[in-house]
Amino acid sequence: SQTEETPIIACSKCDALMSTSESTGTDRKTGEPTFTICCNHGQIRLPPINQPPALVVYAPGPYTIQIKGQTHHRIGSVIPQQGRLPEYLQLYIFDTGNEVRNHLNAMGQTSTEGNLDETTLKRRIEMIDENNFLAKIFRWARDHYESVRTEFAIRLLPDKGKGKEYDLPSTSEVAGLIVGDIVVQFQSDTLQQIRDDHPLYMSLQYPLLFPYGEYGFHPEIPLHLETCTSRTRQLLTIRQYYASQIQTRLNQGMTLIKGGRLLHQFAGDAYTAIEEDRLRWARNNQDVLRVELYSNVLDAVSKGDTDAKIIGQKFILPPSFTGGLRYVVEKYHDAMAICREFGNPDLFITMTANT
Repeated sequence: SQTEETPIIACSKCDALMSTSESTGTDRKTGEPTFTICCNHGQIRLPPINQPPALVVYAPGPYTIQIKGQTHHRIGSVIPQQGRLPEYLQLYIFDTGNEVRNHLNAMGQTSTEGNLDETTLKRRIEMIDENNFLAKIFRWARDHYESVRTEFAIRLLPDKGKGKEYDLPSTSEVAGLIVGDIVVQFQSDTLQQIRDDHPLYMSLQYPLLFPYGEYGFHPEIPLHLETCTSRTRQLLTIRQYYASQIQTRLNQGMTLIKGGRLLHQFAGDAYTAIEEDRLRWARNNQDVLRVELYSNVLDAVSKGDTDAKIIGQKFILPPSFTGGLRYVVEKYHDAMAICREFGNPDLFITMTANT
């Protein structure tokens, strides 16, 4: 049988392509459908995505990116340890005369007969050098290292005066390399974690998806609310940000949407950043959640942990945290209540969606 296709329209607030079945309201002035997932009925206003550099637009070909599982990003020192090959940001600073070969070595290709073409890689490096402000900072560090040969650190400090703006950062706003909480030292054999709410978190990890080094999510992005609203939350959440960012808008650059497998990795990183944000809230608001302390003790007793010395420090996850113990127990009780009201189910159906 032939199914009727659901019409696709552009959201009147943000131009995202949406199915009419996803509409959750209508504009009071125009009567046009509005949507929650893309812009929360016009409350989320992100800067338009720039059109990508020409090399990204006109470079079709097979996938050449090998994706490995990861849930957090780390960054190393400016200069590699003695006897070790450069990797990560060190490729932009150390031994740049052999940069292409160093890139290939870092990706595991030790011969000239591998799957990666040196000419293509060189053009990618030149494109990033020309457009990406972060690459320009690393090149500045290279010049400093080659001329002075003294220890130094780099800091990436977002301008606090522009905390609610989305303009591209400039080299004048930056001195060295600290991303969020991290300090990238001159020479070290350790890696340091980058906070997921730093505005350059994704640009550092995905220079091909964000070729200009654009600012991303940070906790001070305001919602665009009606002047008479009584809403208590005034700032954009990390989930709202990424949900809006991955929408298709024909009047903007679509480097992210057309990123192929790299988009899949980006979406996974975005989800883990959202989950970490929720866990961080629970960790920082234990005093609020301690109203459930009695339930927490009962949980321990039910598992046989009757000795307080072996229970250890427990962090309470509220029932609103998807996948947590209290979430699962709450959903179980809801299901049992439905069975008591309407009877036991006749079928148990599971669905899996692969995209």
